Amino acid sequence: MVYILTLIGTIALIFFSVDWTIELYKWQSRIHIGRWTDRKAWQQAVEKKARQWLYKSPTVQITDQDRLVLWDMLKGNYRSTTIQSWQDAGLLLSLPEQDAQEYVKRHPSLFIKENWQIDQSLLAYVLKKKDALYMETEKEIKEHFISYQQTEQTIPYRKTLPHIRFVDTIGLVCPFLHQCDFSDLAIRQIEEYDHCLWEEVFPPHAYDLASHKPLGVFDWARGWGWYVLGLIETADLPGNKKRILNLSNHLLPFQKADGGFSCLVFNPNERFESSGSALFGLLFVHAYRVSGDERYLNAAIKIEKALMKATRRDGTIDFAQGDTKGIGSYSQIFDRMPFAQGMGLYLSKTLDIYEKTIG
Repeated sequence: MVYILTLIGTIALIFFSVDWTIELYKWQSRIHIGRWTDRKAWQQAVEKKARQWLYKSPTVQITDQDRLVLWDMLKGNYRSTTIQSWQDAGLLLSLPEQDAQEYVKRHPSLFIKENWQIDQSLLAYVLKKKDALYMETEKEIKEHFISYQQTEQTIPYRKTLPHIRFVDTIGLVCPFLHQCDFSDLAIRQIEEYDHCLWEEVFPPHAYDLASHKPLGVFDWARGWGWYVLGLIETADLPGNKKRILNLSNHLLPFQKADGGFSCLVFNPNERFESSGSALFGLLFVHAYRVSGDERYLNAAIKIEKALMKATRRDGTIDFAQGDTKGIGSYSQIFDRMPFAQGMGLYLSKTLDIYEKTIG
């Protein structure tokens, strides 16, 4: 009996020790968070961390569970160590061409035809933009979209849900489509989503083509971020400048006093979310370029300052919402994320030309 109790106690101690170690690491990593005062020093630290993650990406947590974590680890349900192409795409978008070219050399089997997923389109877009996508690879990727172009259909996020359109797809697919002479398909993808915008402005998480009903919430920050990414990276498409200005104008009132945005934008009491905030900053920069209205530039500058306050001492941008579990099921984990790191750096480098305004 004593042996059994000792065994149970030892196992329990191991499980609780793992939980404690993870929490201790997170706690110590946030000591002195947000004490950045020099913009250039901050940007360099963020870039250094982004480049490190291209070589060794931090594991991405699958579950929101923060108790008995070892049990999830043993089942393989806690973290994913596989390359998530959209995470790496976010990092590469903010880094020089040389990083993209070296990345391709390290990952020669990025785009295996049999394992193709739609979110790889963003990585393909970034690599082509950085002159690092091989022509043969580009040709193979384009073949995935020819049938949609010929049938005048739009692209589902997953083939298992052919009647559902996710807002993610706007940001993941449209930049590559426009870049590779499938602009008509990119326009169709964006215009289709126009039908479900609340007040002709705010995109929902998803849209059911069969019922013509929106799905999920209308104010998910990273969902809007995906929509924004699709618009700004295809800004010269018909109607997109108008969409950029319209969304920017309606988004401004929801900016918090510290410059950031909530994970659920309409609720100011929700937590700050770094990935959506960074993308909103990019939206405001584009709105400023289109309109010349300094409110937008000032809003983007405030977002950069909010990101500085959310950056750990090692250059890690914190408080990105974890990966979504499904429509209407949003993560309660707010932590580091490569995509958020890349978008924060992308915003900062975009703002470099306005450095005199930033002061």
